[in-house]
Amino acid sequence: MNTPQNTSEQIVAALAAEGVEYVFGIPGDENLHFLETLRKDGRIKFVLFRHEQAAGFAAAAYGRLTGKLAVVMSTLGAGATNLTTAVAHAYLAAIPMLVLTGQKAVRDNKLGQYQLIDVVDVMRPITKFAAKIPSGPMAGSILRQAMMSALDGRQGPSHLELPEDVARETELGPLVPCQHGDMPIATDAAIATAADLIANAKRPLIMVGGGTRANRPDVAAATRALIEKTQIPFISTMMGKGVADEDSPLYLGCTIMPGDYPNCAVQAADLILNIGHDTMEKPTFFMEPDDGRTVIHLNPFAAHGDNAYFPQAQIVGEMADSISRLTAAITPSDWDHAGFLRVGQAMQASIARAAQETSFPAKQGHLIATLRDFMADDDILSLDNGIHMMWATRNFNARQPNTMLVDHALGSMGISLPAAISAKLVYPDRKAVVVTGDGGFAMNSQEIETAVRLNLDLIIVVFNDGGLGMIAMKQMAEGFDKFGVGFKNPDFVQFAQSYGATGHRLDDPSEFRAVLDAAAAAGGVHIIDAPVDPMQNMMLMKEMRSVDCAALLKGV
Repeated sequence: MNTPQNTSEQIVAALAAEGVEYVFGIPGDENLHFLETLRKDGRIKFVLFRHEQAAGFAAAAYGRLTGKLAVVMSTLGAGATNLTTAVAHAYLAAIPMLVLTGQKAVRDNKLGQYQLIDVVDVMRPITKFAAKIPSGPMAGSILRQAMMSALDGRQGPSHLELPEDVARETELGPLVPCQHGDMPIATDAAIATAADLIANAKRPLIMVGGGTRANRPDVAAATRALIEKTQIPFISTMMGKGVADEDSPLYLGCTIMPGDYPNCAVQAADLILNIGHDTMEKPTFFMEPDDGRTVIHLNPFAAHGDNAYFPQAQIVGEMADSISRLTAAITPSDWDHAGFLRVGQAMQASIARAAQETSFPAKQGHLIATLRDFMADDDILSLDNGIHMMWATRNFNARQPNTMLVDHALGSMGISLPAAISAKLVYPDRKAVVVTGDGGFAMNSQEIETAVRLNLDLIIVVFNDGGLGMIAMKQMAEGFDKFGVGFKNPDFVQFAQSYGATGHRLDDPSEFRAVLDAAAAAGGVHIIDAPVDPMQNMMLMKEMRSVDCAALLKGV
């Protein structure tokens, strides 16, 4: 593209220079000039979604998977407010994203208050930076601030409002490229202190948290090297899954609920090396001032020190460097990990038992085990929020980083299908599988059309229990009657066909693998309606609440 002649052209040029590949969204009157500029320029693809929330979720998944700036656009008013859930997700999950919303003309608005709300003020609490571009001469500098804010430090979304008359302005300011600084490195003293604490511990444990899910492979490689050298057992949070190889005998499980098998090790550990803990993720354990446990916080950012998490030692700096230096400084000791290893064996035995149930309605543990066998190590599993997420994060051993997309920060329903669409754009040669409940699927099921229109190969498995399974389970656990959680679903096979996709109903769970293989071989978009047994959820809850930690740890 030649030298930009107007604000829209300048913004597109800056985005292209930053490496932006896609703009996700839905256009409106106020950003048609910007959209036309995208079309004429050709360097950045525009991906039309059917709902702004879904476009935002897709953008966030792109940012998570690539580490690049994700861009989503909408018009003003309802288009902008529809984005807020996805923006809040990116904010809590620390995902770099630029949100561009249109606005009426600044100088010649003849539509009064129609669609007019203060979108910048709406976005400000859920973004790192939010501003209106007031004029062409200011566009370059404000855009640079927004992009650098999104990408630097603890990453997150930035918002810019572009009025339609400003988009056309021809008087422009300079366009200065973004210059991103390196993350500071941890001090030698912090590394030495942590190494001494670990060496002198009796039962150290490693926890891999959501902050390690960054797409940089050196973080995962450094984490795996630490575990390999020290042979210290590890657990993961939901958003930390796959950073370390969960097929390892040192893997004790994912922290789902306080009473489950991995929590036995959390409670028995006298030291926890908490790698990549991020307070945006639901706490996996609660510290007490006198619980006799030392916690080391290893993260690019210091701990906040709230009432549940106040680590006694911190290694604050670039994560891969910190982990590698700590690995070099640690001398493996004669730690007592026999009980921890029994915890890991019990966890895997629980997963294996659940995999054997093949009766109808389908048993969730069998479906998850079949998916694990069906998917390659680097294929991507995209989860929605609901009881199926508990089954998947607990029973699906992830082997590579960023292969399980899960929102345990905002906890958004409707996220799995848009995220999987984005994953297929980033990794077209990998299989992408959506696992969703029927409640979450309904929230953005219209994006089946988007996936079909983009000619994607995508498999969507709907855990169909005719209701909000997680909430129904919690009502039962509290002794309440089931109320306000049931609904009727469409015929998912016909639903798929109406969009040009292929539908399957799983009447025989033992045929699940054959259905998956056939869908993968045929290509295109497939929806598998899998009626599931809701009582399995209560049985899982009962098992997780009845684990005998003392017996496991003592080997009796």
